[in-house]
Amino acid sequence: MTQDLFSRVITNPGDKGFCAATVVPLGEKSLVFVSGDVGRDHTGKIVGGGFEAEARQCFANIERTLRAAGATLKDVVRITAFVKDLADYPVYARVRNEVFGADWPASASVGAADLLLGAKLEVDAVAVVSNRGSAA
Repeated sequence: MTQDLFSRVITNPGDKGFCAATVVPLGEKSLVFVSGDVGRDHTGKIVGGGFEAEARQCFANIERTLRAAGATLKDVVRITAFVKDLADYPVYARVRNEVFGADWPASASVGAADLLLGAKLEVDAVAVVSNRGSAA
């Protein structure tokens, strides 16, 4: 794919060579592909406080990227979670359910040996948004 296919590429100021999301227009709607994110704070370090704190920060980071792309968590139709220790899955599932409420998106979870920055969780997302009133 080339950059010509994307109406917008969303970046975070601290990330070099990394795209936080791409917005792909498809008629009256656009797909927003959010790259995998981990529970890092504004300094780029994984937050302290254990797996739950990391999961909450991960979803907060995804929410920030979605806002930059003109979307919200309610627009998310698919997520994939990469969990370092599947024993943490129940905590992840609880946080995911709190974040998305009763209307959670389709999802998959995968056990992963190593994640960026030593994270215990990485999540990516796909959202669908209307192009009405946007530049997308």
